Amino acid sequence: MQKQKDAQCSFFELTAAAQGYHNHLLETIDKMVDLRGVEKLLESTYRSGGRPAHRAEVMLKIMLLQHLYGLSDPQAEEWIKDRISFHRFVGLKAEEAVPDETSICRFRQRILQAGLQDKLLEEVNRQLEEAGFILKTTTLVDATLIRSARRTPTKEEMQSGKTPDGDATFTGQKHSSQAHYGYKAHVASDGTHNLIRTAKMTTASVADISMFRELVCGDEKRVYADKGYSSKAHRQWLRKQGIGDGIIRRAARAHPLTPQQQKTNRRKARFRAKIENIFGYWKQWCGYRRARYLGLLKNQLELTLKAIAYNLKRVFNILQCQPA
Repeated sequence: MQKQKDAQCSFFELTAAAQGYHNHLLETIDKMVDLRGVEKLLESTYRSGGRPAHRAEVMLKIMLLQHLYGLSDPQAEEWIKDRISFHRFVGLKAEEAVPDETSICRFRQRILQAGLQDKLLEEVNRQLEEAGFILKTTTLVDATLIRSARRTPTKEEMQSGKTPDGDATFTGQKHSSQAHYGYKAHVASDGTHNLIRTAKMTTASVADISMFRELVCGDEKRVYADKGYSSKAHRQWLRKQGIGDGIIRRAARAHPLTPQQQKTNRRKARFRAKIENIFGYWKQWCGYRRARYLGLLKNQLELTLKAIAYNLKRVFNILQCQPA
């Protein structure tokens, strides 16, 4: 069993306090999120004998740092050694060594073995909901394409089944004749503060419309989505759930949209467009146009951690905009 962090200040904490240096983002996250619930689940997977492993709380915070600042495993090890604010955030004691890149990689595998790739976001969002940031009034649904970490396979490799990434598949890219090889990130966000509530990774060939019901949380009052999710079955399902229909309507053959429906579509589109800010942030600032790992399971964990990092940074920005 891992030891809890004690209350004694480390050398790094005393040095940072003496210099008056503060990383307000990391300090806010540290106060806002309690990882003890997830830590207990992870601790149960450690063996009782042998050399003590790095504390789960430390490793979880290292992974948060990676996705807040776009760090690889070697970079995370180097930056924690170099930056006082990073060292303080992960909670290392004076006698503890900084986990190396191999330890970080093994811990990521431990999360997958424990099946926590989905529960991490649920736990963080539960705390954000208790703090009043997730209001459950509206949900926005959309998806974005993520390229595979490996090159596009040749036709011969596809026919033989020996592809560089066994879980990645092809799909036609929107507004382009070029095929897309990789994955698709399906996201549902809270319409008020645009915080991610659900994040599901699938292979690229999975249609957006097939993931709609998995993304809807069921406790919201209305769901907004683009016309790619429009279907009679989905509208009937929303009515049965008591959820308002905010899906943009699609014109059918011989049944064009009325002027009123077009006006309603434009209103829905303006509100739904807020979810695009999430994808824009990931791709412009996090380089998340291409996956880092091979396989669906590892990329689901990457998506989950990116969703958590986005939510925490988004909440920090909300707090910064509030009057003192």
